[in-house]
Amino acid sequence: MGASYFVNAAPDTTLTNAVETVVATLTGVLSQRGGQKVELEGQVNVTAGATTTAFVLRIREDSLTGNLVDEIATDTLATAVGSAEDHVIHAEHTPTGELSNKTYVLTVTQTGGSGAGTVNHGFLRADLTP
Repeated sequence: MGASYFVNAAPDTTLTNAVETVVATLTGVLSQRGGQKVELEGQVNVTAGATTTAFVLRIREDSLTGNLVDEIATDTLATAVGSAEDHVIHAEHTPTGELSNKTYVLTVTQTGGSGAGTVNHGFLRADLTP
């Protein structure tokens, strides 16, 4: 079994409409060799702002402006605006070299809304394959 890394999302993070926001930052990921696959999972529990139609979840390398690892293009609301609901993203990243203190971030963008949403809680996890 490979190493695992985990971080909770910052609670009560405000989501401004159409602005990509970092909600979890996972640091210190180390690999044992170049090309070792990293399996990533992020989850957020969000309350949508007024008139919100969907959320976009992304996992990026390093920071908000880092390379995109993967995204869920449009994860539409399952419940009414103002209700809390969960959204999940899974991704695989196979770096070309060895990782040393690598950082991944989980971001959320609220779309179609006229009011701010909230990330209530969540997490970002990385598992290195053996």
